[in-house]
Amino acid sequence: MSELNQMSTPPIAPVYGQARLNDPIDFGKVMVQCEINGTSHQGEGTASLHFAPKCRLHFTCPSSDQSPLAVLRALFENDGTTQIKLVDRNVSFEGFCSSTRGGEIVLAPTQSAVVVTPPSTDISRAVFHLFNFPDFAGPDDYVLTTGEPPRQGFHRCGRAVLKADGWTVTIAATDSTNELVKALGKEGGYAVTHLGEIKRDDNSQFSSEQLETLLTCLQYFLSFAIGRWAGVSLPVGFDSSGNRVYERWGMPISADGAWNSSCSWFDAHHGELLAQAFPGFLARWTDNQWREPLTHALYWYLGASDRRVGIGVDTGLILAQTALEGLAWYYCIQDRKMVSASAFAERGGINAANKLRLLATSMGIPTAIPSSLKALGVRKGKKWEDGMEAITCIRNALVHADAKTPVTNEAYYEAWMFSLWFIDLVVLRLSGHVGKYANRMNRRFVGKVESVPWA
Repeated sequence: MSELNQMSTPPIAPVYGQARLNDPIDFGKVMVQCEINGTSHQGEGTASLHFAPKCRLHFTCPSSDQSPLAVLRALFENDGTTQIKLVDRNVSFEGFCSSTRGGEIVLAPTQSAVVVTPPSTDISRAVFHLFNFPDFAGPDDYVLTTGEPPRQGFHRCGRAVLKADGWTVTIAATDSTNELVKALGKEGGYAVTHLGEIKRDDNSQFSSEQLETLLTCLQYFLSFAIGRWAGVSLPVGFDSSGNRVYERWGMPISADGAWNSSCSWFDAHHGELLAQAFPGFLARWTDNQWREPLTHALYWYLGASDRRVGIGVDTGLILAQTALEGLAWYYCIQDRKMVSASAFAERGGINAANKLRLLATSMGIPTAIPSSLKALGVRKGKKWEDGMEAITCIRNALVHADAKTPVTNEAYYEAWMFSLWFIDLVVLRLSGHVGKYANRMNRRFVGKVESVPWA
């Protein structure tokens, strides 16, 4: 403990907080204006983020007969949309009337999160709130002290410092992280488990556009790290005088409940993996040629990973191979120009297994079926040539009615696992990561990591 920084308060102060799991977050009073049939209607309301029954940003306004916004009941009845303007902030976005309850009307934006400040170029520091992230540990942790000697208490808190392209992103646990993560495991829902801070290394100012790009990158990177949508939310940008010049309200796509440590390349006992993999990931993200294919691949990967929403391993396998074939096409044809586009054509091109073999061998990723996958290594008649043949043939049997590839339920599960492991390694390779990772293919305990195959 003595080697870690000791602090009496967490290093990043929250802008918004929750007293308990799933408590709404209040943003205060707002003057709301809507236009219906060419006529503006304006009234004061309150803005808040609610988590039950689902995440939604609410603007709640009185709706008595004398209220200027009472006419919005017609929107609710007709399921229409309107432009919502926050008068004091001079920002507008599309929204709708989500409900009329008691003496209130509740308006909501059509998007899950909206920027509620005009564009700015004067941001010196930004804070974001990270929901439902695992309680991790690493070399950058800090020690939170409580009380006074000789009865002083010490509590180790996770922290990771990500440095890349002139940015420093610090992600730190709070004094409540451990308890909140346990509560998420029992009750589900949403809680601010960590806080993030963004600065430029030279302390220069940056724009809201730059910040939004970095926040989106962080959401995809942290989601890739934990194998589910990470809740990078409620960012607030401050100028050099400490004034708020940027705010985004709402919750972008994120997973509720606790993190499952067995479904990711990231290990919660090695927080340094985040700092090691992020620079290369950001470099790919800021490459305009790579951002779209990387975004698409991670979208399918996260869909394939999340079995909490009723998606079985068979559907997950199909989604995972959609990600893999997209990565193979872009890497082999567009990026490295190893083959022509005709080689990947649906007719006359190489088969799916060979596309994935080309991707794997060019990146130094093994294609053999690991010995830990007992069911996938067994096949009636001729054995699979390698993992690439196994996962593509099983996938084809799922999507083509005339395909005949009898396999066991255990083999479906292992093919799904192999596909996700393959994506783990492809994205880590694209990120230039040469360190350790948690190999989901080996039944492991938390804390067990190994070198990437190409290291």
